[in-house]
Amino acid sequence: MSIYHMINWFFLFSFLGYLLECVVLSYEYKVLVINRGFVHGPFCIIYGFGALGACILLQPFTGNPVKLYFATVIMATSMELITARLMIRLFGSFWWDYSHKMLNYKGIICLQSSVAWGFLGIFFFWFLNGFVHRMVGYVPEGYEKWTAMTLLTSYLLDFAYSVYVQLHKDDDEGPMIGRLKVN
Repeated sequence: MSIYHMINWFFLFSFLGYLLECVVLSYEYKVLVINRGFVHGPFCIIYGFGALGACILLQPFTGNPVKLYFATVIMATSMELITARLMIRLFGSFWWDYSHKMLNYKGIICLQSSVAWGFLGIFFFWFLNGFVHRMVGYVPEGYEKWTAMTLLTSYLLDFAYSVYVQLHKDDDEGPMIGRLKVN
């Protein structure tokens, strides 16, 4: 498998995570959420990193659904906690809020999401990872490198711009869900 295949795989998972976030938040807040990511493009790269982490760390547990479930809960919840801490340190806030959910820690993690991450991990290994590899495999070989480099370059430019905007925004804008303001 080429590095370009992996980059395209990473961004497809990041895009699917973005779609998942938009659907879940649109349902939860009863308002259409069309931009859930940190950047302006349709990617939540924590899902790309989650998929990569799952492939590296959770592969030994794939033969035992119970162990896979709990290992996924631990990995994904840890990723959420670390990501939120990093975002708080860099920007003074993070892009989700579980404070209204039962058994949450500072609105950063909650039992409901952790339980869902476990099921998503099983779904990832039993179906989603193979599906995404097949979809990425449909990119013609001559375009695989071009697609990967275009995705990576445009994401890095979008990320740099988004960091700049966050570091220079007014602090009185209120809490944000993605770029959806909630009161």
